[in-house]
Amino acid sequence: MRTQNNPFNITKAVDYSDEELNKFWVDFPMDTGFSGIIKPTSDMPMIIVGGKGSGKTHIMKHFSFSSQTLRWKDDIIAGLKKDGYLGTYLRCSGLNGFKFKNNGEKDPENWQIIFSYYLELWLSQLLLKNIIKILEDRDLVISNEHTIALEILDLLDTTDVSQNVKSFNHLVKYFNDLQKDIDYAINNKAFTGKKVSESVEILASPGSLIFGIPEILNKEIQEFHDIKFLYLLDEYENFTKSQQKYFNTLIRERRNPVCFKIGARRYGIRTYETLSAGEEIKAGSEFEFFDIDSIFRDNKVGYKKFINDICSKRLELAGIKIGENEIGSYFETFNIDEFLIKIQTGTKGHLENLGRKLNGVKYRTIKLRVIENLKFEDDALLERINVMLFYREWKKGSDLLLASENIAIACSKYSLHKVENEHFRILQKFKYDILDALARENGEKIRTAIGFDNIIKISNGIPRHVLIIMKHIFKWNEYYELTTFKSIKSKISAESQLNAIRDTAKWFIEDARIPGDEGSIAKDSIERLCDYLRELRFSDIPPECSICTFSIKSKFVPSEISKIINFLEQYSYIIEVAERRDKNSNSRHSTYQLNGLLAVEWELSISRRGIVDLNSKEMKSIFSPDTENEFKTMLHAEINKYNAPFTDSTSPTLFDNF
Repeated sequence: MRTQNNPFNITKAVDYSDEELNKFWVDFPMDTGFSGIIKPTSDMPMIIVGGKGSGKTHIMKHFSFSSQTLRWKDDIIAGLKKDGYLGTYLRCSGLNGFKFKNNGEKDPENWQIIFSYYLELWLSQLLLKNIIKILEDRDLVISNEHTIALEILDLLDTTDVSQNVKSFNHLVKYFNDLQKDIDYAINNKAFTGKKVSESVEILASPGSLIFGIPEILNKEIQEFHDIKFLYLLDEYENFTKSQQKYFNTLIRERRNPVCFKIGARRYGIRTYETLSAGEEIKAGSEFEFFDIDSIFRDNKVGYKKFINDICSKRLELAGIKIGENEIGSYFETFNIDEFLIKIQTGTKGHLENLGRKLNGVKYRTIKLRVIENLKFEDDALLERINVMLFYREWKKGSDLLLASENIAIACSKYSLHKVENEHFRILQKFKYDILDALARENGEKIRTAIGFDNIIKISNGIPRHVLIIMKHIFKWNEYYELTTFKSIKSKISAESQLNAIRDTAKWFIEDARIPGDEGSIAKDSIERLCDYLRELRFSDIPPECSICTFSIKSKFVPSEISKIINFLEQYSYIIEVAERRDKNSNSRHSTYQLNGLLAVEWELSISRRGIVDLNSKEMKSIFSPDTENEFKTMLHAEINKYNAPFTDSTSPTLFDNF
């Protein structure tokens, strides 16, 4: 079979060329799109945060000059005037900010000064290169270019400058040479034996070039009179705390026509302090804060259309055409009726499990009669509800034979007349939990999470997770020798979807790994949390429905556990969804949902409904380091509360008689 091209092979914006990024661009479906969110012409600086794979880089690069030139290739100046801004983009990882530390310098302020100077030179070159390209593309000749170049040189804190600088190209070359001098001093410090601060001359004050060059261009060149000069700094997390402190100071001291858009991962903002006696920049007054993840998660309808448009465009560019908003029709979805018929004609593992639990001496004589009462041949779902209701009566200490008879009568009434009894109420709350339990107990794969809409839900507002699932779907379909998106009749199978989700979950667990010892502690914690929630969900009487969400009392969280939970949230293992108050004590609870990929991997719900409240003991055994034994003890004790015969860990059980 001929291999089908995979439109989702590349999922990271940094791996695409500017042309490809422009081609794959999809705007967010709201009146003003991302432009109305990012506000590129606003005077207010903005810090943009998003999880890994949120699309932050793609969005920021869309507002960069390289993308503007592609959108306005016929008349770049007219395009810039229509946009109202010129975007100069810097990917901070390319700056390698961490080399500006240690290395023999005793005074950290020296590194801060050197770094700020280096960044001034770098951003100035990037801006001037954009200006040069504009002039070259439009064959514009600036009659006073030499004068402007000298005016820019006058921004330096020295009169001893090159006499050969007569144009913008000369300025770029001069600034690049100064930058290379710094690189040389840093790279050869071990060989020269000289401190970097002794080898480098600082020729510019902080902000003098970053603000000064746009002011001169705005004043001296007519084409730039009404243009906002926008600096876009992406991957801000690669700056150290002191480096961010310097740039925070620039944000506070911003001058027109300059503005900043700072992009960082959720954990990437190390400080809001400035160099002004440690004062912090204030959100709302000195900068706007924009959380991409929250926008996607809060606007579910818009996010669904956004993902649909992204996938449709990729397919279309690969030569695979599908109807508008029809992508979901190409996916197999969970068919409840077919599943229940399969369970009904199978071995009835859920009844076998109950039989094993009734093997105690006390219940042996009634075991067969109880099971016969709870059987319901017409509907495996109602039969499983019978079992769940029976476990509830067992927990209460009821007469089990009488309870089974009453449950059988109630089941028949609901089946015939749909009365709003306990069967009705359990179906309203626990339907998909029971379906997943039936699958688990009867040797079937849990398939309730399949379907394109569920894949979107699993992504929790992180577009890359959908793209990677789609990439793996193509790979698995190729493995099964199936074509993808060729016909609605040939739907993407449950097997391909589940395998793709599982592969993506494994990738996420590895890709989102937090470095160092803290990462190991966080990984152990999330695995313990998932294990605990899974045991609760598949217990005989689950304490909550649709388990994937937990809460903790904010007031009683130790600092070391708070740090771990913060790590997990910043790296998108968990998602903070709300803060609520206890009805009785009025104390605050922080509430978190498990990442959808982890939920599927651990057979948990992907829909948020019931909330598991963790008490102090549970919280510490899950999130504290080196608590594996304590966790196992806690897990055993807690799960006994929800599983027949419902004893605590220290009491003798009915099975002790054997």
